[in-house]
Parts: sequence; structure tokens; C-alpha cells
Amino acid sequence: MLSHLSEESKQAAATTLPTSEEDLCPICYAHPISAIFRPCSHKSCKACINQHLMNNKDCFFCKATITGVDDFTKPASS
Repeated sequence: MLSHLSEESKQAAATTLPTSEEDLCPICYAHPISAIFRPCSHKSCKACINQHLMNNKDCFFCKATITGVDDFTKPASS
């Protein structure tokens, strides 16, 4: 499990930089938002949520119990 989370963190860190501050992880401000939490729909980068889930199962923001983490893709702007 730890090796999987470490690999996910490395991959999250290797992604391209976002084009605006709104796309940055609100926790570390270093990586783009790449994960969305279930059931509360808050967002962060995969590196932050994977590190957090090693010790805690509550959302950073609302303290809801995180039941899953999905990949986040920014909606296309028109």
C-alpha cells in the first residue's frame, strides 16, 4: 500500500503545472488539482490526499469521512 501511494505521489508531482492559481492544490499550492474526494467533492492534488490518507480518513476541509478518491479533470471552458 505504501509503495502504491508513494508512486501515486511521484506521478502527481510529475504532472504539468496549471495555468492559473485557481488550478493549484489549495493545500500545498505546488501541484495542480488532480483528485476529488467522495462524498464531499472537495479537491486537492493526489500527493496531498495520498499523504493525508496514510494517517487520517477525514477531509482536510469539512472533516467528512473520505470514502473514495477519484481523478479530477478540469471541465473544458467555453
